[in-house]
Amino acid sequence: MAEHQTCRECGVSLTGDEIAIYLKLVSRSAKDFLCIDCLGKKLNCGRKPIEERIRYYRESGNCVLFR
Repeated sequence: MAEHQTCRECGVSLTGDEIAIYLKLVSRSAKDFLCIDCLGKKLNCGRKPIEERIRYYRESGNCVLFR
């Protein structure tokens, strides 16, 4: 992603992992994104399960979004 992205809910700057997990869990065609905290609220699961899923995808090497 060439341009700087911010969370569409709270406006915080997003990391590459936050964008990648949104693309993976919500929509591959998304143009705007949520930070981990806002995504956790939307998915009703909190922050920790999302962080664990990011770690899983990074360590597995099976998802091109997390390379």
